[in-house]
Amino acid sequence: MGAAVVQMEFYESVTEEDRITTKTLLRRYIRMRKIVDELGSCDVLNEKQQIIYEDWKFKTENIERAIRVIVDMELRAMMEYRFMKGNPRKAAVIRWNRIHERTFDRRIVDGVESVASTLKLWGVV
Repeated sequence: MGAAVVQMEFYESVTEEDRITTKTLLRRYIRMRKIVDELGSCDVLNEKQQIIYEDWKFKTENIERAIRVIVDMELRAMMEYRFMKGNPRKAAVIRWNRIHERTFDRRIVDGVESVASTLKLWGVV
């Protein structure tokens, strides 16, 4: 009789749903951050505003942290430029013109994967 080998993961793998959720959060980051900043400056918030403020503040802060912990400095800069600063893909491709645009797209996919993995590890997605 053979012994069964079970491989355990330190943390769960990122699913396609996690990737989609993360990409959506990254695309909405700028608007969420502006609303959080605006609501944060208000003295009084109604119940719905308070719920949105707390939820989006949690999400935006964790997105910022997840991007900051990307080890590859160039990839981190790409993610910041593209998503945190809200620049369109075309502007980012022009800025990183020394690499082919398909390579740029693959790097962004790697960045989204990294952010999704970190957010999943932290229980955000």
